[in-house]
Amino acid sequence: MRYLLLFLASLLFGVSINDYREAVGLNPLYKNRYLIKSAKLHTIYLYKNHIISHYENPNLPYFVGVTPGDRAIYSGYNSRYIIENLSQGENSYSESIKDLFSAIYHRLGFLDFNIDEVGFYNIGNIFVYEMGNNYINNRCVKNSSRSGFIDICKDKHRVIPKNVFNYVMKQNPKIVVWPYNGMKDVPAVFYDEIPDPLPEYGVCGYPISVSFNPYYFKHPKLIYFKLFDSNKEIKHIKIITSKNDVNHKLKDTQFVLFPLDRLSYGKRYYVKAKFVEGSQVYRLSWSFVVENSQNIIEINSYKQTIYLKPNKTYLIYFKPLNKNDKINQLRYSYLSNMKVNKIALKDANSVYLNISGPKGSKFKLISNKREITFVIE
Repeated sequence: MRYLLLFLASLLFGVSINDYREAVGLNPLYKNRYLIKSAKLHTIYLYKNHIISHYENPNLPYFVGVTPGDRAIYSGYNSRYIIENLSQGENSYSESIKDLFSAIYHRLGFLDFNIDEVGFYNIGNIFVYEMGNNYINNRCVKNSSRSGFIDICKDKHRVIPKNVFNYVMKQNPKIVVWPYNGMKDVPAVFYDEIPDPLPEYGVCGYPISVSFNPYYFKHPKLIYFKLFDSNKEIKHIKIITSKNDVNHKLKDTQFVLFPLDRLSYGKRYYVKAKFVEGSQVYRLSWSFVVENSQNIIEINSYKQTIYLKPNKTYLIYFKPLNKNDKINQLRYSYLSNMKVNKIALKDANSVYLNISGPKGSKFKLISNKREITFVIE
Protein backbone atom coordinates (compact mmCIF):
# COMPACT_ATOMS: atom_id res chain seq x y z
CA MET A 1 0.00 0.00 0.00
CA ARG A 2 2.84 2.42 0.78
CA TYR A 3 4.23 1.92 -2.74
CA LEU A 4 0.81 2.75 -4.21
CA LEU A 5 0.66 5.94 -2.16
CA LEU A 6 4.13 6.91 -3.32
CA PHE A 7 3.08 6.43 -6.93
CA LEU A 8 -0.02 8.59 -6.41
CA ALA A 9 2.06 11.28 -4.72
CA SER A 10 4.38 11.40 -7.72
CA LEU A 11 1.42 11.84 -10.05
CA LEU A 12 0.05 14.66 -7.95
CA PHE A 13 3.37 16.45 -7.58
CA GLY A 14 4.53 16.28 -11.23
CA VAL A 15 8.12 17.16 -10.36
CA SER A 16 7.85 15.85 -6.83
CA ILE A 17 9.64 16.13 -3.52
CA ASN A 18 10.54 12.48 -3.96
CA ASP A 19 12.14 13.15 -7.36
CA TYR A 20 14.46 15.63 -5.68
CA ARG A 21 15.11 13.51 -2.57
CA GLU A 22 15.86 10.38 -4.56
CA ALA A 23 18.22 12.34 -6.84
CA VAL A 24 20.51 12.85 -3.82
CA GLY A 25 19.99 9.38 -2.34
CA LEU A 26 17.51 10.26 0.41
CA ASN A 27 14.59 8.01 1.32
CA PRO A 28 11.22 8.82 -0.28
CA LEU A 29 8.28 10.31 1.64
CA TYR A 30 5.01 8.40 1.91
CA LYS A 31 1.61 10.00 2.32
CA ASN A 32 0.04 10.05 5.76
CA ARG A 33 -3.67 10.85 6.07
CA TYR A 34 -3.31 12.70 9.37
CA LEU A 35 -0.58 14.93 7.94
CA ILE A 36 -2.81 15.56 4.91
CA LYS A 37 -5.58 16.66 7.28
CA SER A 38 -3.18 18.92 9.15
CA ALA A 39 -1.97 20.49 5.88
CA LYS A 40 -5.58 20.99 4.76
CA LEU A 41 -6.65 22.70 7.97
CA HIS A 42 -3.68 25.07 7.93
CA THR A 43 -4.24 25.85 4.23
CA ILE A 44 -7.84 26.80 5.00
CA TYR A 45 -6.68 29.00 7.90
CA LEU A 46 -4.19 30.82 5.65
CA TYR A 47 -6.61 31.18 2.75
CA LYS A 48 -9.54 32.44 4.83
CA ASN A 49 -7.44 34.91 6.81
CA HIS A 50 -5.41 36.15 3.82
CA ILE A 51 -2.06 35.59 5.56
CA ILE A 52 1.00 33.37 5.15
CA SER A 53 2.63 32.05 8.33
CA HIS A 54 3.80 28.88 10.07
CA TYR A 55 1.96 29.98 13.21
CA GLU A 56 -1.75 30.41 13.88
CA ASN A 57 -3.41 33.07 16.00
CA PRO A 58 -6.06 31.70 18.41
CA ASN A 59 -8.07 34.91 17.90
CA LEU A 60 -8.54 34.36 14.16
CA PRO A 61 -11.20 32.20 12.45
CA TYR A 62 -10.35 28.60 11.51
CA PHE A 63 -7.68 28.38 14.23
CA VAL A 64 -6.47 24.80 14.82
CA GLY A 65 -3.16 25.05 16.68
CA VAL A 66 -0.36 27.55 17.15
CA THR A 67 2.50 25.40 15.84
CA PRO A 68 2.76 22.71 13.12
CA GLY A 69 3.19 20.15 15.91
CA ASP A 70 0.02 21.32 17.65
CA ARG A 71 -1.93 21.05 14.39
CA ALA A 72 -0.59 17.58 13.67
CA ILE A 73 -1.72 16.36 17.11
CA TYR A 74 -5.16 17.94 16.59
CA SER A 75 -5.43 16.12 13.25
CA GLY A 76 -4.78 12.68 14.76
CA TYR A 77 -1.02 12.35 14.35
CA ASN A 78 0.75 11.10 17.48
CA SER A 79 4.02 13.01 17.10
CA ARG A 80 4.87 16.72 17.33
CA TYR A 81 8.06 16.09 15.36
CA ILE A 82 6.93 18.02 12.26
CA ILE A 83 8.68 20.01 9.53
CA GLU A 84 6.34 22.40 7.70
CA ASN A 85 6.91 24.07 4.34
CA LEU A 86 4.52 26.44 2.63
CA SER A 87 4.46 28.78 -0.33
CA GLN A 88 2.15 31.30 -1.97
CA GLY A 89 1.91 32.52 -5.55
CA GLU A 90 2.57 29.44 -7.67
CA ASN A 91 0.13 27.70 -10.03
CA SER A 92 1.07 24.06 -9.33
CA TYR A 93 2.80 21.75 -6.86
CA SER A 94 5.70 21.47 -9.29
CA GLU A 95 6.20 25.27 -9.35
CA SER A 96 5.78 25.49 -5.58
CA ILE A 97 8.37 22.80 -4.87
CA LYS A 98 10.84 24.29 -7.33
CA ASP A 99 10.48 27.73 -5.71
CA LEU A 100 10.82 26.27 -2.21
CA PHE A 101 14.07 24.57 -3.23
CA SER A 102 15.38 28.02 -4.16
CA ALA A 103 14.62 29.17 -0.60
CA ILE A 104 17.38 27.71 1.52
CA TYR A 105 15.55 27.09 4.82
CA HIS A 106 12.65 25.43 3.01
CA ARG A 107 15.00 23.41 0.80
CA LEU A 108 16.76 22.00 3.84
CA GLY A 109 13.34 21.08 5.24
CA PHE A 110 12.52 19.00 2.16
CA LEU A 111 16.01 17.43 2.28
CA ASP A 112 15.86 16.59 5.98
CA PHE A 113 17.56 13.30 6.90
CA ASN A 114 14.94 12.27 9.48
CA ILE A 115 11.56 12.38 7.72
CA ASP A 116 9.68 9.68 5.80
CA GLU A 117 6.03 10.84 5.74
CA VAL A 118 4.24 13.80 4.16
CA GLY A 119 0.85 15.44 3.88
CA PHE A 120 0.13 18.23 1.43
CA TYR A 121 -2.77 20.43 0.40
CA ASN A 122 -3.44 23.54 -1.60
CA ILE A 123 -6.16 26.11 -2.16
CA GLY A 124 -5.67 28.60 -4.95
CA ASN A 125 -2.01 29.60 -4.92
CA ILE A 126 -1.33 28.51 -1.32
CA PHE A 127 0.55 25.21 -0.85
CA VAL A 128 1.22 23.57 2.52
CA TYR A 129 3.42 20.54 3.26
CA GLU A 130 3.65 18.72 6.61
CA MET A 131 6.46 16.18 7.06
CA GLY A 132 7.02 13.71 9.87
CA ASN A 133 8.67 10.44 10.92
CA ASN A 134 6.66 7.20 10.86
CA TYR A 135 8.85 5.39 13.42
CA ILE A 136 8.65 8.21 15.95
CA ASN A 137 4.91 8.57 15.34
CA ASN A 138 4.26 4.88 15.99
CA ARG A 139 6.46 4.78 19.08
CA CYS A 140 4.48 7.67 20.56
CA VAL A 141 1.61 5.27 21.36
CA LYS A 142 3.77 2.49 22.84
CA ASN A 143 5.22 2.09 26.31
CA SER A 144 7.68 4.80 27.22
CA SER A 145 11.41 4.10 27.32
CA ARG A 146 13.69 4.91 30.25
CA SER A 147 16.03 7.10 28.18
CA GLY A 148 15.80 9.08 24.97
CA PHE A 149 13.96 12.17 23.70
CA ILE A 150 10.95 13.90 25.30
CA ASP A 151 8.56 16.70 24.24
CA ILE A 152 7.93 14.95 20.91
CA CYS A 153 4.69 13.04 21.45
CA LYS A 154 1.11 14.05 22.24
CA ASP A 155 2.02 13.05 25.78
CA LYS A 156 5.09 15.27 26.11
CA HIS A 157 6.48 13.12 28.95
CA ARG A 158 6.64 10.00 26.77
CA VAL A 159 10.23 9.07 25.93
CA ILE A 160 11.36 8.15 22.40
CA PRO A 161 14.44 5.86 22.45
CA LYS A 162 17.50 7.12 20.61
CA ASN A 163 17.56 4.11 18.24
CA VAL A 164 13.95 4.88 17.16
CA PHE A 165 14.58 8.60 16.76
CA ASN A 166 17.69 7.94 14.64
CA TYR A 167 16.38 5.02 12.58
CA VAL A 168 15.53 6.96 9.39
CA MET A 169 18.66 9.15 9.65
CA LYS A 170 20.84 6.05 9.83
CA GLN A 171 19.51 4.81 6.47
CA ASN A 172 20.36 8.03 4.62
CA PRO A 173 23.56 9.33 2.98
CA LYS A 174 26.26 10.92 5.09
CA ILE A 175 26.43 14.12 3.01
CA VAL A 176 23.93 15.78 0.64
CA VAL A 177 24.78 18.66 -1.70
CA TRP A 178 22.36 20.84 -3.67
CA PRO A 179 22.32 21.45 -6.58
CA TYR A 180 23.54 17.86 -6.89
CA ASN A 181 26.41 16.77 -9.13
CA GLY A 182 25.43 16.94 -12.81
CA MET A 183 22.10 18.65 -12.12
CA LYS A 184 20.76 20.56 -15.11
CA ASP A 185 18.24 23.38 -15.44
CA VAL A 186 19.25 24.85 -12.10
CA PRO A 187 17.52 28.21 -11.50
CA ALA A 188 19.76 31.24 -11.89
CA VAL A 189 18.38 33.38 -9.10
CA PHE A 190 17.22 33.72 -5.51
CA TYR A 191 15.05 36.66 -4.44
CA ASP A 192 13.70 36.30 -0.91
CA GLU A 193 12.33 33.98 1.73
CA ILE A 194 10.46 34.33 4.99
CA PRO A 195 12.53 34.61 7.11
CA ASP A 196 15.10 36.06 4.73
CA PRO A 197 18.67 34.67 5.01
CA LEU A 198 20.03 37.68 3.07
CA PRO A 199 17.81 40.62 4.06
CA GLU A 200 20.24 43.15 2.57
CA TYR A 201 19.95 41.59 -0.91
CA GLY A 202 16.81 41.72 -3.05
CA VAL A 203 18.37 39.59 -5.80
CA CYS A 204 21.33 37.20 -5.88
CA GLY A 205 22.36 33.82 -7.27
CA TYR A 206 20.84 30.41 -6.53
CA PRO A 207 22.15 29.17 -3.16
CA ILE A 208 24.41 26.11 -2.93
CA SER A 209 24.15 23.92 0.15
CA VAL A 210 26.04 21.14 1.90
CA SER A 211 24.23 19.14 4.59
CA PHE A 212 25.88 16.60 6.88
CA ASN A 213 23.77 13.79 8.30
CA PRO A 214 23.50 14.41 12.10
CA TYR A 215 23.64 10.65 12.72
CA TYR A 216 27.22 10.59 11.45
CA PHE A 217 28.37 14.17 12.15
CA LYS A 218 28.11 16.53 15.10
CA HIS A 219 30.24 19.60 14.40
CA PRO A 220 31.91 19.50 10.98
CA LYS A 221 34.35 22.40 10.54
CA LEU A 222 34.36 24.37 7.30
CA ILE A 223 37.81 24.88 5.78
CA TYR A 224 36.73 26.32 2.43
CA PHE A 225 33.63 26.50 0.22
CA LYS A 226 34.26 27.87 -3.29
CA LEU A 227 32.36 28.46 -6.52
CA PHE A 228 33.96 28.57 -9.95
CA ASP A 229 32.85 29.78 -13.38
CA SER A 230 35.03 27.57 -15.60
CA ASN A 231 38.48 27.95 -13.99
CA LYS A 232 37.80 31.37 -12.46
CA GLU A 233 36.85 31.53 -8.80
CA ILE A 234 33.80 33.68 -8.05
CA LYS A 235 34.76 35.92 -5.14
CA HIS A 236 31.48 37.84 -4.74
CA ILE A 237 29.84 35.30 -2.43
CA LYS A 238 28.58 34.98 1.13
CA ILE A 239 28.86 31.79 3.15
CA ILE A 240 26.21 31.28 5.84
CA THR A 241 26.59 28.80 8.70
CA SER A 242 24.91 28.28 12.06
CA LYS A 243 27.35 30.83 13.49
CA ASN A 244 26.40 33.79 11.27
CA ASP A 245 22.83 32.91 10.21
CA VAL A 246 20.80 36.01 11.10
CA ASN A 247 17.66 33.90 11.61
CA HIS A 248 19.34 31.14 13.63
CA LYS A 249 17.74 28.49 11.43
CA LEU A 250 20.82 26.62 10.20
CA LYS A 251 22.18 23.69 12.20
CA ASP A 252 25.85 23.05 12.89
CA THR A 253 25.72 20.46 10.11
CA GLN A 254 24.41 22.83 7.40
CA PHE A 255 26.41 25.20 5.20
CA VAL A 256 25.22 27.54 2.44
CA LEU A 257 27.07 29.50 -0.24
CA PHE A 258 25.20 32.42 -1.78
CA PRO A 259 26.55 33.84 -5.07
CA LEU A 260 25.83 37.54 -4.58
CA ASP A 261 25.26 38.01 -8.32
CA ARG A 262 22.72 36.13 -10.42
CA LEU A 263 24.12 33.04 -12.11
CA SER A 264 24.38 33.12 -15.91
CA TYR A 265 21.89 31.29 -18.11
CA GLY A 266 23.21 28.05 -19.64
CA LYS A 267 26.54 28.12 -17.83
CA ARG A 268 28.25 25.28 -15.96
CA TYR A 269 29.50 26.04 -12.45
CA TYR A 270 31.95 24.08 -10.30
CA VAL A 271 31.96 23.78 -6.53
CA LYS A 272 34.82 22.76 -4.26
CA ALA A 273 34.57 22.41 -0.51
CA LYS A 274 36.62 21.02 2.34
CA PHE A 275 35.43 20.09 5.82
CA VAL A 276 37.03 18.48 8.84
CA GLU A 277 35.53 16.60 11.77
CA GLY A 278 37.97 15.15 14.24
CA SER A 279 40.78 13.56 12.27
CA GLN A 280 38.66 13.01 9.16
CA VAL A 281 38.95 15.33 6.14
CA TYR A 282 36.13 15.57 3.59
CA ARG A 283 36.83 17.08 0.17
CA LEU A 284 33.83 17.66 -2.06
CA SER A 285 33.87 18.59 -5.74
CA TRP A 286 30.95 18.74 -8.14
CA SER A 287 29.32 20.76 -10.92
CA PHE A 288 25.88 21.80 -12.16
CA VAL A 289 24.40 23.64 -15.15
CA VAL A 290 22.09 26.65 -14.95
CA GLU A 291 18.89 26.62 -16.98
CA ASN A 292 19.27 27.69 -20.60
CA SER A 293 16.81 29.94 -22.38
CA GLN A 294 16.59 30.53 -26.10
CA ASN A 295 17.09 33.95 -27.69
CA ILE A 296 18.37 35.77 -24.59
CA ILE A 297 19.02 39.48 -24.88
CA GLU A 298 20.94 40.96 -21.96
CA ILE A 299 20.20 44.52 -20.89
CA ASN A 300 23.12 45.93 -18.91
CA SER A 301 22.54 49.68 -18.97
CA TYR A 302 19.82 52.21 -18.21
CA LYS A 303 19.20 53.10 -21.85
CA GLN A 304 19.63 50.73 -24.75
CA THR A 305 18.31 50.15 -28.27
CA ILE A 306 17.80 46.55 -29.42
CA TYR A 307 16.80 45.23 -32.86
CA LEU A 308 14.36 42.30 -32.92
CA LYS A 309 12.98 40.03 -35.58
CA PRO A 310 9.15 40.09 -35.79
CA ASN A 311 7.09 37.14 -34.53
CA LYS A 312 10.02 35.71 -32.56
CA THR A 313 10.00 35.20 -28.80
CA TYR A 314 12.96 36.65 -26.91
CA LEU A 315 13.90 36.53 -23.25
CA ILE A 316 14.78 40.09 -22.29
CA TYR A 317 17.13 39.79 -19.30
CA PHE A 318 17.57 42.97 -17.25
CA LYS A 319 20.92 42.17 -15.65
CA PRO A 320 20.77 43.53 -12.08
CA LEU A 321 22.82 46.72 -11.77
CA ASN A 322 22.84 46.53 -7.97
CA LYS A 323 21.89 44.11 -5.19
CA ASN A 324 18.23 45.18 -5.17
CA ASP A 325 17.65 45.79 -8.88
CA LYS A 326 14.40 44.11 -9.93
CA ILE A 327 11.74 44.91 -12.49
CA ASN A 328 9.32 47.30 -10.85
CA GLN A 329 6.09 48.66 -12.33
CA LEU A 330 6.93 47.52 -15.84
CA ARG A 331 5.39 49.81 -18.47
CA TYR A 332 5.49 49.69 -22.23
CA SER A 333 4.41 51.79 -25.19
CA TYR A 334 4.19 51.23 -28.95
CA LEU A 335 2.56 52.56 -32.10
CA SER A 336 -0.90 51.40 -33.17
CA ASN A 337 0.44 49.57 -36.21
CA MET A 338 2.38 47.16 -33.99
CA LYS A 339 1.14 43.98 -32.29
CA VAL A 340 2.28 42.55 -28.97
CA ASN A 341 2.05 38.79 -29.38
CA LYS A 342 3.50 38.00 -25.96
CA ILE A 343 4.80 39.89 -22.95
CA ALA A 344 5.18 37.95 -19.70
CA LEU A 345 7.48 37.94 -16.68
CA LYS A 346 9.76 34.92 -16.29
CA ASP A 347 11.12 36.27 -13.03
CA ALA A 348 11.79 39.65 -11.47
CA ASN A 349 14.63 40.32 -13.92
CA SER A 350 13.43 38.64 -17.12
CA VAL A 351 10.58 39.24 -19.57
CA TYR A 352 9.40 37.14 -22.51
CA LEU A 353 8.66 39.42 -25.48
CA ASN A 354 7.26 38.72 -28.94
CA ILE A 355 6.20 41.65 -31.15
CA SER A 356 5.36 42.16 -34.80
CA GLY A 357 4.75 45.08 -37.14
CA PRO A 358 6.32 47.08 -39.98
CA LYS A 359 10.09 47.29 -40.23
CA GLY A 360 11.46 50.13 -38.11
CA SER A 361 8.52 50.08 -35.67
CA LYS A 362 9.52 50.89 -32.11
CA PHE A 363 8.47 49.33 -28.80
CA LYS A 364 9.57 50.74 -25.43
CA LEU A 365 9.91 48.93 -22.11
CA ILE A 366 10.24 51.12 -19.03
CA SER A 367 11.06 49.90 -15.51
CA ASN A 368 12.58 51.89 -12.66
CA LYS A 369 15.17 54.13 -14.34
CA ARG A 370 15.55 51.86 -17.36
CA GLU A 371 14.13 52.71 -20.75
CA ILE A 372 14.79 50.13 -23.46
CA THR A 373 13.78 50.67 -27.08
CA PHE A 374 13.16 47.70 -29.37
CA VAL A 375 13.15 48.22 -33.13
CA ILE A 376 11.72 45.66 -35.56
CA GLU A 377 14.26 44.67 -38.16
